[in-house]
Amino acid sequence: MRQWLTPLPMHPCTTERHVMNSATGGLTRRNALTGGLGLIAGALLAACSEPDATEAGATSEIVLGASLELTGVGSTLGKLQEQALKVGAEEINSIGVPFGEGRLYIRVVVKDNGGNPATAAQQAKDLIEQDKVSALIGGVTVETARTMIAVAEERKVPLLCLNSGDDMVVPLPQRKFVYQLGPNASDVAALMGRELRKLGLQKVAVLASADGHGDAGVRALPRALLTVGRELVTTVRLPKTGRAFGDVARSIVEAEPDAVIVWAQAPLSAAAVAAVRAAGFTGRFILDPGAGADETLSGPNGKAMEGAYIVHPVVLAGAPTMATTPSGRAARAFVYRYIQQYGSFSGFAPYAADALTLLATAARRAVSTDPQRLRGRLEGGPIEGIAGAYAFQPISHGGLEPDALIPFIVRQGAWVRLS
Repeated sequence: MRQWLTPLPMHPCTTERHVMNSATGGLTRRNALTGGLGLIAGALLAACSEPDATEAGATSEIVLGASLELTGVGSTLGKLQEQALKVGAEEINSIGVPFGEGRLYIRVVVKDNGGNPATAAQQAKDLIEQDKVSALIGGVTVETARTMIAVAEERKVPLLCLNSGDDMVVPLPQRKFVYQLGPNASDVAALMGRELRKLGLQKVAVLASADGHGDAGVRALPRALLTVGRELVTTVRLPKTGRAFGDVARSIVEAEPDAVIVWAQAPLSAAAVAAVRAAGFTGRFILDPGAGADETLSGPNGKAMEGAYIVHPVVLAGAPTMATTPSGRAARAFVYRYIQQYGSFSGFAPYAADALTLLATAARRAVSTDPQRLRGRLEGGPIEGIAGAYAFQPISHGGLEPDALIPFIVRQGAWVRLS
């Protein structure tokens, strides 16, 4: 079990701009996102010359619990989330969060669920009952998150899921305390369809992992392809063993597609691409955001990824070169600190850091660390994170806003932005 709480700063100060609709005096969602309401990723990390806020009031602590796949199934991405939590906590705690008359600091308790759903459920219970956490974060896989959902709903504690399973937040009456941070599968599939149309590729095969992550893609893609007039020639699932992809690769090639969509999390995604190439396929590959990890390009199948496309939040490109907004500056600070500590940056990493930003923002709005009050304030207006914008509402607890997603291509072993 790991816990992080960085030392209190000497002179913390943050600012936040509120943008009002000039016609009505109320807030609009777009104005809020572009003008600054909820740009807490930047506001929490901004410093100014005002007096130290801790002089006016006491400091407080919010305890958050994370159950992650640090070993076993999903560990490639789970380890990235642990690193992001550490960097994100250090960033926020370097100045603290405005909290009534004082400042709020974050302590994160991290446990390894080993990719085991039963373990994840027990850890969620322990974090609530023993560590008295105000909110839960996890899991990276759909399977672990599903078991945590039942615990979060029963105990009425917010759970921020780090995956893109399409059943994480529906049906909403049974998901009142659950929020999804990964991109919605329908939004990813829609952008894939538009890219296929742009490339003039008509016949499409789908190769998806045999888990909840793959299920989301299999359900979303048929409608997206139909919308853009593409033909779905076959859908094949990868073996649950995660090995020996030769048979499924040959099935894909036999369908004679122009393009293959691989919907799987790293490291399976690159292994699947390599297997299909080895089976003789010479067309285009398009991958979902689950492939956006270091190992996809630097691992044993990295060479096979050359020329492959991926749909992913823009942060996959790394630190923004022009950071003129609070969120842009926050993203740049996060990426630089991440690289300084871990040597390279993974596009999948920011989700866990965004979970901290979302919960810190909710606590600031509520001036409370009570789980049920946090839940209400998570829906209190748009929040700009490192990966993109989140706009949770009482009728929608889904993931990133669609405009956070863009296409990339692999060129000379690097992700290159296309638009």
